Amino acid sequence: MTGEETNVIQLDEFRKQKYILKMYVGGYFVHPKMGVHLHCIGMTSPMHTKDDEVHYIIEDNFGNLSTFRIDDPPVGFVTSNIVEFSEAWYNGIDPTKPVES
Repeated sequence: MTGEETNVIQLDEFRKQKYILKMYVGGYFVHPKMGVHLHCIGMTSPMHTKDDEVHYIIEDNFGNLSTFRIDDPPVGFVTSNIVEFSEAWYNGIDPTKPVES
């Protein structure tokens, strides 16, 4: 080793991290390094277009909707709460005060 950083991914560590997070409907999650907050808002029925897989439906703090398999949680996310999600959603703006344009 020369002390230089490499872009090598340790797959064993990735596999361990993948199953640490236990997602659930109504839960809030955050990726601390990326600053992305997720809110799990529901689950799909088995989808015939996805080999009868069931997916979680999530919304991020930017208003984007997405899904992912219930057995494939996103790596790097940790449990959060509604207060942190709301703060990220409003990005420090007080929602009770009018916004100047």
